[in-house]
Amino acid sequence: EQLFHPEEGDFEVRIKKGGRFHHYTFDHHPCDVVGWDGYLYPWIFNIRDFEPITGRIHQPPPVHQTFRGHNYVVCSFCPRKFDYHPESIPAPYNHSNVDSDEMIYYVEGDFMSRKGIGYADITLHPGGIPHGPQPGKAEASIGVEETDEYAVMIDTFHPMYVTEEAMRLDDPSYPFSWLED
Repeated sequence: EQLFHPEEGDFEVRIKKGGRFHHYTFDHHPCDVVGWDGYLYPWIFNIRDFEPITGRIHQPPPVHQTFRGHNYVVCSFCPRKFDYHPESIPAPYNHSNVDSDEMIYYVEGDFMSRKGIGYADITLHPGGIPHGPQPGKAEASIGVEETDEYAVMIDTFHPMYVTEEAMRLDDPSYPFSWLED
């Protein structure tokens, strides 16, 4: 997939500051940069530098934890060998995050537990809502030896609220992707 964005035109960037949205328009894609003079974060960590932990059976989400704050964790899903016990099922199990909302940004690769997910997609599973592999994905994972995916997950320990701006990007068919075809 293309990592750079050579397209030209009007690209609106909206920044929320002080409870208000501020609108900026660029004549190029805002992610198409060669360098950056300064930064807006205290440090940099490239997801490709994360070394995943693997095991004979499916590992729990904390093995993917990269950072922790007082009210959230950030996890990195990277290319790795899948579970290697002869009877293991590599796909994650169905679960409900009772105490956290789960947002995943799909950077690139093939996400074996999901269909209909692609480059730069974002999913949000609010706390308490059951989710996991879509129908047939757990069975399809049996015998698969490795994954080639990059995704960043944020689990928040307080509810996330979706803005009106984000709701315009909602895929109303996503919840139905768990139904059998």
